[in-house]
Amino acid sequence: MFSVYFASDRSSSGKSTVTLAFSKMLKDLGYSLNIYKTGPDFIDPAVLARVLNLDVKNLDPFLIPNKYLTEWFLSENDGNENAREAKKVFVVESAMGLYDGNSYDIAKKFKLPVVLVMDSRRISSTMASLVFGLKRYKKGVNVCGVILNNISSERHYEIISEEIRKNILGVEVFGYILNNESVFSIKERHLGLITPDGKSGEMRLEKIAENIKRAVFKNIRLDLLIKTLKKNSNGFNDLFSNYRKRISESHKNKKNTHIYKKIKIAVAQDKAFFFYYNFNMEILKSFGAEIIFFSPYRDKALPKGIKAIYIGGGYPEIYARNLAENRAIIGEIYKFYKNNGIIYAECGGLMYLCEKITYKHKSFDMTGVFPLEASMDNARLSLGYRTVRFKEKTFFGESGLTANGHEFHYSKLINIDGNDDNKRDYKKVLEYERLNSPGRFESEGYSILNAIGSYIHLSFFSNKLLAKNFLDSARKS
Repeated sequence: MFSVYFASDRSSSGKSTVTLAFSKMLKDLGYSLNIYKTGPDFIDPAVLARVLNLDVKNLDPFLIPNKYLTEWFLSENDGNENAREAKKVFVVESAMGLYDGNSYDIAKKFKLPVVLVMDSRRISSTMASLVFGLKRYKKGVNVCGVILNNISSERHYEIISEEIRKNILGVEVFGYILNNESVFSIKERHLGLITPDGKSGEMRLEKIAENIKRAVFKNIRLDLLIKTLKKNSNGFNDLFSNYRKRISESHKNKKNTHIYKKIKIAVAQDKAFFFYYNFNMEILKSFGAEIIFFSPYRDKALPKGIKAIYIGGGYPEIYARNLAENRAIIGEIYKFYKNNGIIYAECGGLMYLCEKITYKHKSFDMTGVFPLEASMDNARLSLGYRTVRFKEKTFFGESGLTANGHEFHYSKLINIDGNDDNKRDYKKVLEYERLNSPGRFESEGYSILNAIGSYIHLSFFSNKLLAKNFLDSARKS
């Protein structure tokens, strides 16, 4: 068993490409993989999950409190528990740079061997100083090797690798990736890659992933990489072994746990809506949720027997015309809302619950739950961690309930009738504070009847009462 933490000095260095290629290479060789992405990102985990047909977990100390983080990380993906110990691999991709955000904390906490993926465009011998600095800047992080990305020639690679080998002890140079952008065709908004339609889409996805794997490892010594990671994974392996012992003991002493009555909830999942933290789904299941996926893009009816609807984020603006034309499902959702059904929508889901989505100066009619227009035109990015407080009682719980979440969107909300909020009385039921402005609360979160929409992606790990109360309220509705 071994582990790896792919990191760098910055974003857009090639970490995601290397993580994908390495994971696919190991899966093809028969390894049992557990794959993670640090930070609140949705896109990279969605790409990896689709390519590898495995769950990819988010690791984020702000969204997942420390008391749950170890369990979430070290509990293995379905089916991995019985894999041979020698074939288990834990693969983690850093967010941004190694010392940005929570990336350093994850590497240190779990004693992960770090492999740097360094963008080598417009730099030569000086690269060694960057690697040296990343290795020595803070204690508790084991930088054991480097992969050089965007190398222009064999000579370019030789200059950099020689400087690193000669001047930095304990750092292996595993090889390089040529600067060939035509090979690496994954783009953040290339949704066809994340959710390909039909057999031809799956085959195209497989071909792209195979091409990336071959291109990445054409000039990288996989044998040296695996050998080095095994040598440097002792600390992580000890943590894993101790965790498994504790879990085994706790299961022996475990008293009967409460069994929750099953309840069906419909979760939107398609090319327009796919931004979810998979830990939210697991927590909902722990409180009795039977999750039934449906597609606002494709389906004509809601699943039968559901007691609540959960619509996550995504790119509804890109598929606004298709969503608007599916009047059958829009009618069902609106009827569910009017019958006081419980609906929770995040970001893209909130946009879908508005009367209109405007994108590239074209407007499309949506479900009409909220008397608002979600416009992408002339909007600015809203981004960052948020601590949320409920201002009044909702189906999530009592007034004063708090939770952590993340906000990332470009759209803005506009009242349909200017400043007339009385067309349908909605309330702002949340307030939040930013990490860089503690104590300064801003209003957010829109509620009508039993529908709540918010731009903030809430973490049910940060307060499990969110999930429990959500389902308890649905059972009573």
